[in-house]
Amino acid sequence: MADLKTLLLNRDTEVAEVFESAKERLSFYRSEIHFESTLLASRTSSYLSSQSFLMIAFASSMANTNPEWGSLFRLVVPSLLAALGLITSLHAVPGIRASYDVIERWHRKQAELLQTEGSAALLSNHQSALFGEGDNPAGGERYKRTLLFSLRTPIIFGSVWALLGAFCIVLYVVGVD
Repeated sequence: MADLKTLLLNRDTEVAEVFESAKERLSFYRSEIHFESTLLASRTSSYLSSQSFLMIAFASSMANTNPEWGSLFRLVVPSLLAALGLITSLHAVPGIRASYDVIERWHRKQAELLQTEGSAALLSNHQSALFGEGDNPAGGERYKRTLLFSLRTPIIFGSVWALLGAFCIVLYVVGVD
């Protein structure tokens, strides 16, 4: 474990030597944060789009009123759609979590840089406005609150799909038409 820590420390030191100044490192960190945030937004948007289509298909299939096979149809198709929604939710979590972790790592590196190099030396007057009142650029973690939507969305949809799937089965067992 100590070897891994040494390897990571050496790698970070080598990366620090690539940049000519701390300001370049800060700019690089911010571009990486921006890239990962865009990637996270894209993943979240794609996930929400897929869930929207599944939800529409689920609602449409539950509205089937065919007297001959409607009851069985309302059991099979919506249950399969609910299972698909639950599976896609479970598969979305690792990718969204990975993006969150990378963003958190870059924010931590940025905070360390600002703490060691001094934020006043790195930031011009107009750049310091990026950190709102009450934010501490060297350790503020408000960004985590903004990322919670992306982290929680698959959990919420997964829970809803589990409830809707159970609801379909209960309706079939009770025999509600």
